[in-house]
Amino acid sequence: MTPLHHEKSARLRRYLIAVAAAGFVLLGCYVVVSSYIAATIPPDALLLYEVTEEITQKGIVIRLDEEEFRNLPVLDAFLRDEEHNTEGEPYAPGDIRLVGSVDYPEKIRQETIDAYIFDSETGRRKYFEYEGRYYRVGTIYRD
Repeated sequence: MTPLHHEKSARLRRYLIAVAAAGFVLLGCYVVVSSYIAATIPPDALLLYEVTEEITQKGIVIRLDEEEFRNLPVLDAFLRDEEHNTEGEPYAPGDIRLVGSVDYPEKIRQETIDAYIFDSETGRRKYFEYEGRYYRVGTIYRD
């Protein structure tokens, strides 16, 4: 290899290292900013959506029984309250329907998200089956 080729090769390596470093810095900034936003502006309410059975195939279905209702009191309030909204338009594949919302008694933390929204081990969305209907939980920010 001639000295000119060696110099070009070295410049190319330095350039690629600089581009990779810049990419890592940008990714790090994104992670820091998104973590800061999530930590400082937590959601204030949980929403319950009724979903079709087809949608549940993308996640984990948890059948609600007395023990699950004790562990997930928000679902107990949503689904066994006398004002539970079971009315609504018929579904088409892929539809969801808002059943209701409840103010959460504290700022929502990761433990709440793990309990109601995503399985912490698989990262898959949780769906809940109760009396032949399927539900998922979401969050809303009120700031």
